[in-house]
Amino acid sequence: MLSYRHSFHAGNHGDVLKHICQMLIIEKLKSKDKGFCYFDTHSGAGVYQLNSKESLKTNEFKQGIECLIGHSFQNEAINNYLSLVNAYKEFNQYPGSPEIAKSTLRPQDKLFLMEWHNQEIQNLKSNIGGKNIAIHHRDGYEGLLALTPPDMQRGMVLIDPSYEVSSEYQKVVDTVVTTYKKWNSAIYVIWYPLISDRKSASVTFDSSISKKGKSEAMIESLTQHNFKNLLKIELCVTTNNDAGGMYGSGMLIINAPWKLDVKIKESLQELSPLMAQSDGASYSVDWLIEG
Repeated sequence: MLSYRHSFHAGNHGDVLKHICQMLIIEKLKSKDKGFCYFDTHSGAGVYQLNSKESLKTNEFKQGIECLIGHSFQNEAINNYLSLVNAYKEFNQYPGSPEIAKSTLRPQDKLFLMEWHNQEIQNLKSNIGGKNIAIHHRDGYEGLLALTPPDMQRGMVLIDPSYEVSSEYQKVVDTVVTTYKKWNSAIYVIWYPLISDRKSASVTFDSSISKKGKSEAMIESLTQHNFKNLLKIELCVTTNNDAGGMYGSGMLIINAPWKLDVKIKESLQELSPLMAQSDGASYSVDWLIEG
């Protein structure tokens, strides 16, 4: 059993990027009346206390969601995100991706939430429940492979593991490629960290136990497959240097909806300056495979 718990990191800059993307995709899926399935392979606790000892130990939320509080935005996606999050912030809470999904989905939609950590699954069950919500205490990769394809043709899969072990990057690729062959109409959303310092192009999954360059190698591997499209979104809050640690994060989206690239770029134009930790902060939105 791995030790990672997201309560130390809830509301950080990675969450802000991930959850705005998540809400934009759910909004697009809801544009049709017909229901869809939402899968979350690494659900965590669902809701997090920002005044908990874990959260206060790292204070990562102060470099994420806290940077946005009190500011006015022109961007609709940011305002929708803050409208949802502020309802929890009032109680010193931050909603994780399962809670955001639950709050935004309709009666005709279904949620499949998976979590392997023994304590987190108990927290998830306590925090989230209701009709059309299935919570599974199981490995998220195994669960996704076992539960797909679902009865509904349309859907979204969010894969955001801890990457606590470096072999997990390859696990993401293998799981997505296999699941896509069975369910190629779903939108696959992969969150990943950007960790200093980027190695040379020779970095592969098996080259070392280091996580440096692993995200880049994972991205390169996914571009070799015949997906309909593949969109890469990255938000760097500081410079990639030799200091080590996470300098940003990214999203890979397979079967990205129309105009998602435009909408997220407009959001990042306002978000990036507020969450910047140095002059080297930047963002990018690029099509790796154009459909």
